Amino acid sequence: MGRDKTAYHGREQAFVKHYLLETYLERLFHKTGRSFDTIVYVDGFSGPWQSQGQNFDDTSFGIALSALRKAKASWATYGRTISVEAHLVEKSRSAYRELETIKAKYPDIKVQSYPGDFRSLVGEIASQIPPEAFSFILIDPKGWRLNLSTLRPLIGRKNSEVLFNFMFEFINRAASMMDEKTSVGLNELIPFGDWRIKLQGARSAKERKQVLIEAFSTSLAQNGGYDFIAETPILRPIKDRTLYSLIYATRKPVGLEVFRDCQVAALEEQSQIRGEAKVRNAVQKGQQEELFASFNEMAPDDTLISLEGELAQAEEMLLALVPRYPASVTYGEVWPQILTRHVVRKMHIGSIAARLKTEGRITFHDWPAKKRKPEDDYRVSLSVT
Repeated sequence: MGRDKTAYHGREQAFVKHYLLETYLERLFHKTGRSFDTIVYVDGFSGPWQSQGQNFDDTSFGIALSALRKAKASWATYGRTISVEAHLVEKSRSAYRELETIKAKYPDIKVQSYPGDFRSLVGEIASQIPPEAFSFILIDPKGWRLNLSTLRPLIGRKNSEVLFNFMFEFINRAASMMDEKTSVGLNELIPFGDWRIKLQGARSAKERKQVLIEAFSTSLAQNGGYDFIAETPILRPIKDRTLYSLIYATRKPVGLEVFRDCQVAALEEQSQIRGEAKVRNAVQKGQQEELFASFNEMAPDDTLISLEGELAQAEEMLLALVPRYPASVTYGEVWPQILTRHVVRKMHIGSIAARLKTEGRITFHDWPAKKRKPEDDYRVSLSVT
């Protein structure tokens, strides 16, 4: 991605979000253009906020519109015509006035803007989307108060995916409050599961985060009917603390596959841009000691260590999912379960499977000679020792 990192100084978390969104949407919209005649992007909290470009290319909706345009143009070269639409909502009057100017910049896209509260417009927007269209819905509120059930008309569409900004830092703080208004708000946002009881038993900040993320992920999956959920933690620029989490939901294994590809790349970018921010912060403060500490923090980086750990855990899960010979499962039954639980790429799982096969720890019954990676229909068993 050729995005200028210097334009994101002080808001490095926005760069990581935009990097992930851009890399994923370009692949998603092109791929879905093969099967769907209409592709729709919905942004419930559009802004623009802190935009520095005339074409809003450093905003989420600007990135999405560019991806829609590329997909439409790409398929046109193959003689295929697809329709692309965007439904953009903004409550702030001043921001909405800016938002309305986007229509003239993208005449090749059907852009519909709505002034008002997204929660009250969900039904109207859902009714405007063609029944057989594919829709990608971005829910990126400035706060966290949102009744998840009100989103069902949109996120429950059969051909849809969702990316939800779960404002973890604020929600984590709110979960410790006892007042009724906050409690009701959290119950509306996270309506399923016994997460409050689990939260009381959490022994660390890491366990507390896991409880809240899993509870919301389960609620989103059940409310929208999604099979696969993936979380991307977005950290504060110079503090090793999660600011918010991007929760992705899909019903298709291939969607999860592509998202994990883009997520791993985004996390690697996050590692780099946060390292640069830490050094820059130390230099600005003129603290030589802190500068050396920042270099030490960058190597090894916690994000990269975490990704390595995910690979090890993916291998353990693969071995746990595969039954002992003569029983077997297909590889296509295994890898989506691993991708749901671990931040790895499908290609990494294929490499792990190939190595375990070479080591004699697992047996593929249908793997032909000279094939380097397994196919979904290959049957696999734990080898008999």
